[in-house]
Amino acid sequence: MNLSLPQALFESFSHITVPDIDQLNQAHQLPPVVSVRLNPAKPSKAYADAMSVPWCPEGRYLDQRPNFTADPLLHAGCYYVQEASSMFLEHALKQVVDFSQRLMALDLCAAPGGKSTLLASLLNEQSLLLSNEVIPSRVSMLTENLTKWGQLNTWVSSNDPKQFAPINNLFDIVLVDAPCSGSGLFRKMPDFVNDWDMDTVHLCSQRQQRILHDIFPSVKEDGIMVYMTCSFCEEENEDIVDTILQQFDVDTCHIDMPAEWGIIETKSPAQQGYGYRFFPHLLKGEGFFLACFKKRNSGEKPNKLDPNRSRKNKTDLTSLKPYVDIDNKLGLLQNDQLILIESAHAEFAEYFAQHLKVVKKGILCGKVIRGELIPEHELAMYTKLRRDIPAVEVSLEEAVRYLQRETIDIECPAKGWFVVRYEGHNLGWIKNLGNRMNNYYPSHYRILNKNILDQI
Repeated sequence: MNLSLPQALFESFSHITVPDIDQLNQAHQLPPVVSVRLNPAKPSKAYADAMSVPWCPEGRYLDQRPNFTADPLLHAGCYYVQEASSMFLEHALKQVVDFSQRLMALDLCAAPGGKSTLLASLLNEQSLLLSNEVIPSRVSMLTENLTKWGQLNTWVSSNDPKQFAPINNLFDIVLVDAPCSGSGLFRKMPDFVNDWDMDTVHLCSQRQQRILHDIFPSVKEDGIMVYMTCSFCEEENEDIVDTILQQFDVDTCHIDMPAEWGIIETKSPAQQGYGYRFFPHLLKGEGFFLACFKKRNSGEKPNKLDPNRSRKNKTDLTSLKPYVDIDNKLGLLQNDQLILIESAHAEFAEYFAQHLKVVKKGILCGKVIRGELIPEHELAMYTKLRRDIPAVEVSLEEAVRYLQRETIDIECPAKGWFVVRYEGHNLGWIKNLGNRMNNYYPSHYRILNKNILDQI
């Protein structure tokens, strides 16, 4: 690589000291670090023995970037390809949140889903995560990645932050992975350097402040708001920390960590708020910034939700019994499709529908026709799908052909629906009609590269 960092970036540092700028420049001549985070609910052999990311128990460093698209375990949701620095979110949250409690969480700028899948793995089943993305073209990727992760308590919405205004004092955790100028990702995306300038930084700072003002009322008292960027710039990091502490009723949160991790703790110039910086010449990861805040208790009344309202629209779950345990579960009908949610989340289904555009809630199970369930892909991805349902195990080549949505020639012991498994992990559905096998892998998820088998 031959990447020159903008001089204006270094000139913008006024209150923090960047350790050894020459080494920072040299680090940008090296390839970016490759890392993945394993799904604890879908344990597999994928990268289990690779080097661990220090601040994330499920994070793994890879020596080189493989062809992830050709790996069926990626499509099965066994791991997520995520930048290592951003996995620090787990370490921070574990210090400021009690995950044994029933929590309401919001990932406000969630696409493509890395931080949502991380947070989803920390929450218990009674908790609920709403993953939001305002840009419509990015919602489908977010939905796909959360579908693969396979949890019942992760919903998706598509709303501008200002549309959360009616939802006051509700979320115990709010993640704001704010749109930024992206200077921390120059090594991964060298073309960003050509479009980067301080005018963009100023615009991003203004947008970040608007987003924070829009969403802050939705944070519950004593709740945690986490602000993050992939920018090196003080204006988007420490200056925003000062803005938060000056304009909102919050306390800054200190995060303990070993010095050998190489993470730099900073303090904002005016309010001395804690922030945590990642530089690629000091650790194995890209540029990243994180700060945590706890909302003070001022006696604000929480939202009152009706836990029985959505139960009035519940539907029979008998057709799901062969597939999942329906205890403490609730079925909802949407466009003749059966949706499974936790009973504890019934109150939110109707409440969010009044205020937000929700594009996915719970698990979309399928349509019931004459008492038979025509299963949807989300059901196959669900981590709690019964292991004793009819299934066929396929080879690597068969799995890739299935993921290309091609016809696969495999033996099934009977007619009917079967879940396709690779190394014991579900990929999707097929139906054996006797004279042919129908492939029900979603066409919009399929592998488009017809020659991918030659690249394995």
